[in-house]
Amino acid sequence: RIRDKLNKYAPPHPQGIWPLTANVLDPVRASIVCTGASQILQVLGWFSEGCAETGLRVVRVKNKFAFPPDIVADGYRDLSLSVVLTSASGLRIIGEIQVHDTKLYDV
Repeated sequence: RIRDKLNKYAPPHPQGIWPLTANVLDPVRASIVCTGASQILQVLGWFSEGCAETGLRVVRVKNKFAFPPDIVADGYRDLSLSVVLTSASGLRIIGEIQVHDTKLYDV
């Protein structure tokens, strides 16, 4: 999957600049399934405000619930959080947390 993304963003793609891996934001991924919008917002708050506790810093939020229907033709919607974990030695790893609504997740 990562190799496919690297090929997708290779030149002449507008984002095809070195390092191509800068376009891969989800080498590590997790999912959280919620019941309704209030729980989704609660999870967003946990990660947005809890950097000191979790060590995860939110660097991007992609709210696919807000996308118009023509953008998500297949109907897939979630809230994607790109997070960075920095270890005590300074190593940084980027990953993605997908927050789903159970009504859409169970389909």
